[in-house]
Amino acid sequence: MNRPRDRHGWRTTGARTVYRNRWLALREYRIAYPGGRPGIYGMVHKPPGVAYTVGRDFLELPAGAISRRETPLAAARRELFEETGLRAKRWARLGSFFTALGHEDAEIIVYLARDLDDSALSHANKEHDEGILGIYALPIIRVKRLVKTDRINCGITLASLHLFFSHQGK
Repeated sequence: MNRPRDRHGWRTTGARTVYRNRWLALREYRIAYPGGRPGIYGMVHKPPGVAYTVGRDFLELPAGAISRRETPLAAARRELFEETGLRAKRWARLGSFFTALGHEDAEIIVYLARDLDDSALSHANKEHDEGILGIYALPIIRVKRLVKTDRINCGITLASLHLFFSHQGK
């Protein structure tokens, strides 16, 4: 399975099923990042649809995993900087949610980052693990329009925006 690179330079070089039952399959993919560095990622596949890249770009909020020795706030700070080059002076916890009860136990903790410092803003991370193609600052009214017209399709982003919109004006 040595597929050609996609339009952003990513390539899947192999795959194996790590676990399978009648409800899902866990697959591990060997990949080559745009710079050529090898890597892996895992994906849960569930019928009748599959959770796999759909070959198009998505609008998403910065997000990522919390390391074992890291607080949720420290992870939020790190992810914001790694993915955007932004730092925030003020942080507020907006709430949390679970992405896919029934087959995942991952809790997502949502923070609002305020008073942003963009002095280190960079698009360099698209050469790393993130696959970020652009960073956009959008007015809230535009974000609401993008949600309403189904242009934001990432579940984590939609749930996070819901928490943000519900906290506005409090």
